Amino acid sequence: MSPTEPSAIAEEKRLSAPEVYELAQQTLQAHFQLDMSDSPYEVQDIWDVVIAASVERISIESGCDLLEAAPSANTVRTALNSLFSDEGLAKLEQQINQLLVARLPKKLLNKRRITAIDITDIPYHGHHDDEDEQVRRGRAKSGTTHFHSFGTLVILHRHKRYTLAVTLMRKSDKALDVLKRLLKQGKKVGLRPKRLYVDRGFDNNAVVAYLKQQGFACIIALAIRGKTGGTRGLCKGRKSQQVRYRRESRQYGRQSLPLFIVCKYSKGHYRRRGVRYFAYILIGDLKMSARQVYEEYRRRFGIETTYRLMNTMRARTSSRSAALRLFLVAVALLLLNLWAYIKWHHLFRPRRGPRQVLHHLLPLARWRLWLWEMVKQRLGFSLEIVLSQEV
Repeated sequence: MSPTEPSAIAEEKRLSAPEVYELAQQTLQAHFQLDMSDSPYEVQDIWDVVIAASVERISIESGCDLLEAAPSANTVRTALNSLFSDEGLAKLEQQINQLLVARLPKKLLNKRRITAIDITDIPYHGHHDDEDEQVRRGRAKSGTTHFHSFGTLVILHRHKRYTLAVTLMRKSDKALDVLKRLLKQGKKVGLRPKRLYVDRGFDNNAVVAYLKQQGFACIIALAIRGKTGGTRGLCKGRKSQQVRYRRESRQYGRQSLPLFIVCKYSKGHYRRRGVRYFAYILIGDLKMSARQVYEEYRRRFGIETTYRLMNTMRARTSSRSAALRLFLVAVALLLLNLWAYIKWHHLFRPRRGPRQVLHHLLPLARWRLWLWEMVKQRLGFSLEIVLSQEV
């Protein structure tokens, strides 16, 4: 052997689009059983349309029109509607939450993890009954004041996010109801929160009282209210500080809140100047300074990134069915979880110490294009339009 030749050939690892596609199909088929025995189409055809609609951010109707051998939109909707049993949304949520944790990195739940809970609102522009429990009203956004709201439970680990649970927030639900449902689901799959970050939408005395009874530390963004008094009156001075604030609520009783008031200077960032205040409620044993709390809580914004990515992987619909909308949100979150799973298990170099994942090799754009290309190869994608000539 020549001195310039390598003594051994380095082993190559490969990841292909068919493997990615097969993983998505297997995961969906394993958790949702479709009966297509009386149809000329296969179960795989239905999931192909759902995957295509998700990665291309189009409706099921558009997906069926674009794919030559796809079933009709009515066939796909009928198959999906069979998943939404008479037992209601609670049964569907249970199936969805089992789906979301089907593929997670090994040992992710073996240790206590930093966790975040938040609610995202998806605008609803259709008609609905005033008694409809699934449509909530909120601050105007995207030309409407009505929304379907979804609460999610997310693990924040090494700058990556894994969604463990999702729940539809009903109109009659309080923030505490959503929090309890998500934490209960997390406990069911073995989650042990190290710290919990909660958005200001959960800031009320009932949530504070409940979290004080839990065995983990929490940071809640304080809702700053009032013009001069109340929590607004705490935001003054030029230094960050730690204070104790007593807050009384007619509905939820009195609570003593340990607060950190953080004073920051914008210095022209985001076209803002001058002093800005951030306030946080701390629950549990957290030995941090005010600035450390501010920097630590910023990790919660990873869940906002998940929502932005979810909306790039969510099929669109004008359906009034809350079950279908919840299902499409779950499929988008599943595809994001599978994206993280694939990178963790395949895109790394063996070495001593923590695993170094090569995230740049599989950006989300490639992940979406791979799935879309595999569906197109299987069902066909027309590159011409034929117009019949009427006599």
